[in-house]
Amino acid sequence: MSHTVLDSVAMAYQPVWNRHRLLAAVRLTVLPTDPASVDAAHLMQVLGDDWPVAAPTLILALESPSLLHQALRCAPVPNTCLEVPAALFGRPESLALLSQAVHHGHQLIRRADFAEVRHEYAVPLDVRSLLHLDAADALEALQSRPTEAVPVPPRPSPIRPGQIYRNVCNRALAEHCLDEAGAWGVLGWPDDDVLHTTRHRAPGCDPVAIALIRQALEKDASIERVERYVRQDPVLAYRLLLRVNSALYGGRHEIGALRHAIMMLGFSALDRWLVEQQAGADEDMALHPVRYGHVMQARLAQHLLDPGSDEALRAEVYTTAIFGQLDRLLREPLAQLIGHLPLSPRVSDALLSRTGPYYPLLDIARAQGDADRIDRLPGICGQHEVSLEHANRGLLRMLATSRDHGLAPEPKAPLRGV
Repeated sequence: MSHTVLDSVAMAYQPVWNRHRLLAAVRLTVLPTDPASVDAAHLMQVLGDDWPVAAPTLILALESPSLLHQALRCAPVPNTCLEVPAALFGRPESLALLSQAVHHGHQLIRRADFAEVRHEYAVPLDVRSLLHLDAADALEALQSRPTEAVPVPPRPSPIRPGQIYRNVCNRALAEHCLDEAGAWGVLGWPDDDVLHTTRHRAPGCDPVAIALIRQALEKDASIERVERYVRQDPVLAYRLLLRVNSALYGGRHEIGALRHAIMMLGFSALDRWLVEQQAGADEDMALHPVRYGHVMQARLAQHLLDPGSDEALRAEVYTTAIFGQLDRLLREPLAQLIGHLPLSPRVSDALLSRTGPYYPLLDIARAQGDADRIDRLPGICGQHEVSLEHANRGLLRMLATSRDHGLAPEPKAPLRGV
């Protein structure tokens, strides 16, 4: 066995969003690079040591049948559940193993194709399901939505309440699943379609982030807390740096750090500026998973630094990563957007030419956010001379501290069936 189990697996994450468009859980895909060297007890122990109850619920998708069977016999990790293929619920011998795991405290998620299980009336062991929608399922669900022309659809929606759905390819389907059919959550988010539906209006700041910052200012919070909330919205962070580097401030100082920008502006002037931004804020909550997805990736890039790294270095890496997809939000070329700011060559090199000391952090963070191509992660880490252990520990630190700062959080509920 290798020195640590985290050096023998590749890990990638996918957020699960609830009806409030807030982070409800995270699916963590675990792919052994050498199955014979991975011990489930060791893996579960590592997760158990690092996974706080206040973190999002962790759905473990173990991409190895033997590793999954080992994990089912291990002690459960609080606030986590194991994803189990539907086929195991259909065989008496494996169903007995699953029943015993539930008895010992494991929470299970059944992974299935929706078309194969949609006519079932009862789910074995009363577990929640993660259901993959195909094109026909999606079309039928969308056709069941009421319209002005057909206020009463001819048939009810096939979407079941209380379950998690994946392959939700557009905004209308996500809205139907969460708002009309009562789904527990949606795995991933249709970012491209959401941004496409907002293309005809000027992009605004996040009203939730603005409200949180103003509350913090009212309570005379620390500058660290204020900065943390500013970081929750890439557009707000960008506009703040534009503001303090504008002619309004004489252009005498080149400020590329958010904390420096907040100090330069001062709390009173910052609050007045936020009132101006609030007037044009974008209330569309479908944008929140898009924004927070960028935040998670930026936080991951930051956590890929050594834990004892200088705070200024961590802040600059975060700024680099949070601006990495700014062109998608503001619909302008990235080179043009960051050209308006006095950012260091390290930042611009990583974003525009994919070179320099920060680019490996961005590249690995993006790879760890792409669970469908998790097999590429070991090669990417090797290319940048970063160990899988280091990358995986950074990912776990990021996820364990990913608290979505929404103003209308939903109480955490166990991932049981309905």
